[in-house]
Amino acid sequence: MNPIKAGTKFELAVLSDAEFGSFSLNHAQNNFIQSADFARFQRSRGQAVELFGVRRDGELVAAGKLNFTTNRLGYTVCECAKGPLLDYGDTELVRAVVELLKKRAADRKAAELRISPNLAYVARDEDGAEHPEILDNRPLVAELAGMGFEHQGSEMNFANVNWMFIKTLDGIQDAEELIMSTSYRTRKAIRKAEKNGVFLEQATLDTLDEFYDALSTAGDEKGFTYREREYYEQLLRTTSPEFTKLMMAKIDIPAYRKSITERLDAESAAAAELRREVEETGSKKKANRLKVVQDLVDSYERSLKDIERFPDSVGVATVAAIHFVCFGDEVVCVIGGTKQDYIYFNGATSLYWGMMLHALEKGYSRYNFYGTFGIEGQDEEGHGGYAFKKGFGGEVVQLLGDFVMPVRPFVFQANRVARAAVAAGRTLLAKLPLRRSA
Repeated sequence: MNPIKAGTKFELAVLSDAEFGSFSLNHAQNNFIQSADFARFQRSRGQAVELFGVRRDGELVAAGKLNFTTNRLGYTVCECAKGPLLDYGDTELVRAVVELLKKRAADRKAAELRISPNLAYVARDEDGAEHPEILDNRPLVAELAGMGFEHQGSEMNFANVNWMFIKTLDGIQDAEELIMSTSYRTRKAIRKAEKNGVFLEQATLDTLDEFYDALSTAGDEKGFTYREREYYEQLLRTTSPEFTKLMMAKIDIPAYRKSITERLDAESAAAAELRREVEETGSKKKANRLKVVQDLVDSYERSLKDIERFPDSVGVATVAAIHFVCFGDEVVCVIGGTKQDYIYFNGATSLYWGMMLHALEKGYSRYNFYGTFGIEGQDEEGHGGYAFKKGFGGEVVQLLGDFVMPVRPFVFQANRVARAAVAAGRTLLAKLPLRRSA
């Protein structure tokens, strides 16, 4: 590609993976979608990917990953998801980048250009309430509209996630401070899982089937959409072990049963001894201690009853699986869940907690729970997941959303009319009464 110029200052050119990777990693808006790792992965899946940079007087001041997709009718879209990466407060730069991208999209015969800046729309707190006094990027929506973009809104979008829950780790010194920043209920679940021996393991190509079985089972049970196995295999083959973390929470059933049985035996013996002493001395102190010990005995008995359905022949069970990505300033929980048969073991809690500890150890400043919905109230779908994430602490983050610009206006409008006609036809068919055969 020959460099494309906007005026005399700005020039767009294709970047190498190394140059783009360095820029994106160190940019304030860094995200895994806009990374050299993800670009390599997408290329391996046959996607048309282009890494561009914009220089102002020779200095690299903006960059992004473009994806070109063409449908079976020949309609091409040029998209820069979670980008481009640039200073949106610099209006001259924004206008130049938009002009250059529009030209590049036209050169590639794209009918439309799509962007979705990795910027918050307006600051929100843990309950989702707006705080424009802290941050307000809503004027940028109008600014981009003045450049020819149509704002597509920022509703929940599973293809290009716009609503997230993010915990800031800056200022947290150690694991004790981290756990104390969570809710009482979450701390209790973390400590229960640790006490019960739940452990984490990162999937490799050799153990991918274990990960995928847990992920797909959780997806089928909870109704969330997950990728095909080949998607995760290709991630492991083309990205680094730090970038792609396919994490599993496991429990050794025989070891867990043995541990609970031993604790039950020990506490039962202690309770018997305390009961004898209380009967002999009438000590209130011993009586209070007996109540605590008896509660433990009851708890261990319940635990053994709860796992009666898991014979020792199960061996080591994978109870939960989550796909994480570590890049730039954050650890991102992309997708995953718990197998319902094993929900008792708090596998998802263990995975979230374990990767938070990893983030703290490696110096990541954010833990991103990613797609979050059901924020408005408990009757909304997804509210339970939001409440679960909220227990770890953090804030709701609403991104600016998606923007689309016509590049070939006639083709763009024709496609829009055709899509509207198809949608109207489907609506009409759905309303027609079903014919019964004689």
